[in-house]
Amino acid sequence: MSNSNYFNQALHDMVFENACGAAIKRLADKSFPISYIHKQLDYPISFERVQRYVWQYYLDNKTLIYPDDKIDYTESNNIIIINEPKIKKTFIKEQGPYGKTTFRQVAAFEEEAGNSNNKNNSTKKYIACDFGILKNEKPDEFNYFLDSLDSNDKAYIIDLPWENKRVYHIMNKRMISIFKA
Repeated sequence: MSNSNYFNQALHDMVFENACGAAIKRLADKSFPISYIHKQLDYPISFERVQRYVWQYYLDNKTLIYPDDKIDYTESNNIIIINEPKIKKTFIKEQGPYGKTTFRQVAAFEEEAGNSNNKNNSTKKYIACDFGILKNEKPDEFNYFLDSLDSNDKAYIIDLPWENKRVYHIMNKRMISIFKA
């Protein structure tokens, strides 16, 4: 990639992030379907770009995880449970070479701080989603499943770019509603 292409891509990404990145993240955190998020944006952007952005955001904030991610979990009935230690954030006062005082935030696991209780761990539950596999290999079953959902849940499932492999989605109100249907 040439320097001008690299610069143009970086500039484009920066403009995109400033124009609509925060809005997309806020709406995605509320579990809105991507089609709804796309309609709410004033910035001219393709649906596919919003799709990729939301998918990557879900992977980054661990709303979605792959089973091959390097995580410790226990599994039962297509639900995995992850115990993550809570992170304690503190500030350290530092003095620069010319006497300027600054504060730097540091994070430490609660266990390292001397608290090894299990109540300091946060438990997250994820449910197995084979929507990509169903969509690609068994479209009739996928459509039958979609027909049992209400329009918002159906749009949420259809709008995400599910890959042809198992993905785990965090158990939230949206996923509970989808899997009760």
